[in-house]
Amino acid sequence: MLVIESLADIRPSDFAAGSCVAIGKFDGLHLGHQSILDRLQIEARAEGQLAVVFTFANNPLSYLNPERCPQSLMSREQRLEAFEAAGVDVCVMVEFDAEFSAIPATEFVRDVLVERLHARHIIMGADFRFGHRGAGDGVLLRELGETHGFTAEVVEWVEDPTSGPVSSSAVRDAVLRGDVETAARMLGRSPAVRGEVVHGDARGRELGFPTANLGGTIEGLVPADGVYAGWVRIGAELLVAAISVGNNPTFTPNEQSRVEAFVLDFDRDLYGQRIDVRFAHRLRGTERFDSLDALLVQMHADVAQTRRLLGA
Repeated sequence: MLVIESLADIRPSDFAAGSCVAIGKFDGLHLGHQSILDRLQIEARAEGQLAVVFTFANNPLSYLNPERCPQSLMSREQRLEAFEAAGVDVCVMVEFDAEFSAIPATEFVRDVLVERLHARHIIMGADFRFGHRGAGDGVLLRELGETHGFTAEVVEWVEDPTSGPVSSSAVRDAVLRGDVETAARMLGRSPAVRGEVVHGDARGRELGFPTANLGGTIEGLVPADGVYAGWVRIGAELLVAAISVGNNPTFTPNEQSRVEAFVLDFDRDLYGQRIDVRFAHRLRGTERFDSLDALLVQMHADVAQTRRLLGA
């Protein structure tokens, strides 16, 4: 997949045969986004054109209203991997900044999508807005299509039978309250974070539960503090794990939250490796135990429950 990171780097000659373009923020790549990408693939392959995604490297709110900008569900790298897995040929991922925000909706469509990307079919979600002050919507896109010779398609909301319309905000709210099961339904996969395994305080190993501790910048949205059943992906391996999110109130009650995964039936050294941690079920919240014995009893129970839930 070709990644283009500025408008200046788009070479119209590369798109001379025409393209099918999906536009949107695509944070989380949830089921609604996936339905857009499915339509992108169908249209692009039917016409023998490039499947192109036009999106942003940052949430537009990070420029427009930083105080209201929510945490991202995925890192740039995670999104690019997801686009490539979905069969996207070209991803134009530009910074939403002062210059870009000033582009009127009609000019964005004409100058960028039509003249540079040679768009023949443009797809967007029903809730997406484009152009200066968000003036562009599905109605305007269809009108501009008649003027510039492309077809426009607006993909309607995907509904979760329990939670209602699927959106990045709904997924984010579910993850932040620890409801990873609901988040998984809306994502079509378990929510996940990624990071490098670093040395911890070795307390887990001393207790008989050695953990892989994520350090540095963690990619993805970390769920609410608690204990989870899930998986760790190490290269091509997907291994069952009991996962702790948060500080350890028994030992370090004022420490910041962290992600630690006890990989079941596993004893290899993971230090320095980047791993994905996927959350399937929330087992309980964090607790403070009055004794080491009580903590150990609960840890064994957490592992046993993880085995039952995930068939390990």
